[in-house]
Amino acid sequence: MPKRIALALLCAIGFIVYLPALRAGFVWDDRALVLTDPLIRSWQLSWEGFQHFLFVDAGGSDFYRPLQRLSYLIDYAIFAFAPMGYHFVSVFWHTAAAVAFFFFAEELLRFSEMSTTRRAWLAFLAALIWLVHPVQSAAVAYIAGRADPLAAAFGFLALFLGLRMLRATRERSLGWAIGLGFCLLASALSKEMGLLFLALWLIIVFARGHCSEFWRALAIVVPVLALYLSLRVPAEHFTKPPNEHATSSLAQPILIARAAAEYAGLLIFPLHLHMDRDVQTHAAGFAESGPEAAAWRELQTLLGLAVIAGTLYAVWRARRQPAVFLPLLLGLVSYLPVSGLVRLNATVAEHWLYLPSAFLFLGAVAAADSLGIFQRRTAQICLTTWLIFLPLRAYVRNGDWKDQRTFLERTIASGGDSARMFINLGGLELSEGHLKAARRDLEAALAREPGNPLALLNLGAVAIKQRDFAQARSTLQKVTASPELEARAQESLSVLEERENGRVNLLRLRMAAHLGAPNWSIEKRYLMALADLGFPERAIAELRTCLSLAPYRAESWATMSELLQCIGRPNEAAIALAEARADDVHLRGLAVADNGHR
Repeated sequence: MPKRIALALLCAIGFIVYLPALRAGFVWDDRALVLTDPLIRSWQLSWEGFQHFLFVDAGGSDFYRPLQRLSYLIDYAIFAFAPMGYHFVSVFWHTAAAVAFFFFAEELLRFSEMSTTRRAWLAFLAALIWLVHPVQSAAVAYIAGRADPLAAAFGFLALFLGLRMLRATRERSLGWAIGLGFCLLASALSKEMGLLFLALWLIIVFARGHCSEFWRALAIVVPVLALYLSLRVPAEHFTKPPNEHATSSLAQPILIARAAAEYAGLLIFPLHLHMDRDVQTHAAGFAESGPEAAAWRELQTLLGLAVIAGTLYAVWRARRQPAVFLPLLLGLVSYLPVSGLVRLNATVAEHWLYLPSAFLFLGAVAAADSLGIFQRRTAQICLTTWLIFLPLRAYVRNGDWKDQRTFLERTIASGGDSARMFINLGGLELSEGHLKAARRDLEAALAREPGNPLALLNLGAVAIKQRDFAQARSTLQKVTASPELEARAQESLSVLEERENGRVNLLRLRMAAHLGAPNWSIEKRYLMALADLGFPERAIAELRTCLSLAPYRAESWATMSELLQCIGRPNEAAIALAEARADDVHLRGLAVADNGHR
C-alpha cells in the first residue's frame, strides 16, 4: 500500500470515528486540568508549567506532565473554554500517534526482510486496528486523557527516527539522533508512560545484536533521562497521602491474573466499556456482590493465568521470527507497569492499554500473516466483521463524554458503580439543587466504601442545605480526621456556623485556608469574608502572601485589583489588573474604571 494512501485513510477514519467526541463537554478531571488550572492561561506561563506537577488546585498528585499542560495552554489561547476545540486537538494527537505508529511498524518489519508492499499492508492494518479500537476512547474522547496520545505520538516517532538512524550513513545519522533524543524527552514530559520508550528503544537496538549500536543508543538515552530528572525533581510537588486500601502482597498475584483476563476481554470483544474498572472482590459490591459474583472473579483468576501462560508461550515460540517476536516483546514490556506488578491508583484501567495494545496488535497481525490466516476465507470474514464492529463501538462509546451527567450515569449503568462515581454524581446533583438525589447517591457511595471522607464531606453539604445542622456537624467532624480533606471540612463547618447563627467564623476560615496544600477556592472565600466584614487591609495582606507563593494566578491579581480599588488606591489596582491581564490572555478586555473595578 502506498504510504500516502495509508496516511490519508488513517487521518480520515480517525476523525470520522471520533466525530461524536467533538460535541462532548468538559467532564471529571477536565475541570481541574482545564477550567481551573491557572498555569494554562498565558504564554508567559509556559516555563512556569514545567515547574509544577499536575492538579495545582486539586490536591496532591504524582503526575509530572508539562507538555500535556502546554498543549492545554495552546488550546486555551485559541479556544478559551469552548470544549470542541480541546476535543479536536485530542483527536488530532491520537490520529498523529496512529500515523507515527504506522511509520514505526513499517520500519520495524524490515527486520524480517519482508517486501515493501507486504510490510506496508501489515503496518497499516495494525495501525488501523489500534486507531479505531474503542478501548482507546478513554484516552481520546476524554480531554484529561490527552497525555496518552501525546506520549505515544512522540514515542512512536522517536522509535521510527531511531530505526532510520541505525540504517543511515554515519554522516547523516547525527540528525536522526537529535530527533530521536528530542522525541524521547517530549514523550517522557507528556506522561510518565513515555519513559518506557527509553527501554523499548534499547531493547530494539539490543535485538539487532550489534554492541556498538547499543552503546550509541545508551549515549542518547542517558542524557535524555538526566534532563528529564533535572526538570522533574525540583518541580513543586504536593504528595498525596498514602492509600489506606492498598493491595496486600498476598492478593497481588491474584489481581495480576484477573487484570490479564480483563484486558484480554477488552481487546478481543470491547462491548462493556466504562471508566473506574476494578478486579478486586468487594464485600459491599463494586458491581454485583454475593457468592455468584465472587465465583465469577475466581473464574476470571483462572482465565487470567491461562492468558498469561498462553502469551508467554506464544512469545517463546516466536523467538526466531523477528516480525512477531519483537512487537510481542515490546508489548509485554510496556504492559508490565500496568499489569499489577506496580501498585497504582487502580487495579485496571482502559486507557492503560493505550501503549501496549499497539505492539500487541502489530505482533498479532504479523503472526496471523506468517501462519497464512489472512488467506483463509473464514478468517477474512471474521476479521472484516471485527473491523466493522470496532469503529462502530468506538463511535457509540465516544458519546459517553457528552456531559458530566451522561458520563457518570452511563459509567454507573455499565458496571462502573464505584464509590468514586457515586460521589461525583452526588456532587453533581448537589450543585443542581437535587438534594434527595444527592443524598441517595452519596449513601450508595458509603455503602460501597464505609467512611469515605469525600462522600461524608458532600453528605455534610447536603445536610447544611436541608438545614439538618446536627447531622451536618457530626458528619463533617468525621472528615476533619482526613489530612487530605481537613481544610475543606473546616470550610464547610464555617458555612454551617454561618447558617446556624448568622456569623462568619474568621478563625475557622483562616485555619481552612492555611491547612494542607494551597487551595485557591478556600483562600478566596476567606479573603472575601475579610473584605465583607470591613477588613480589606487584612485581606490584601493575606493576598500578598498568596501571590508571593503563586504569582502566576491571574484570578488572584484580579481579586487584588478589586480590593485595592475598593479602598481607593486606583493606581495600585491598575498595576494589579495589568498583572492579571499578563497572566490570562482572555482578560485583556478588563480595565479599571474611574468609578470602580469592572
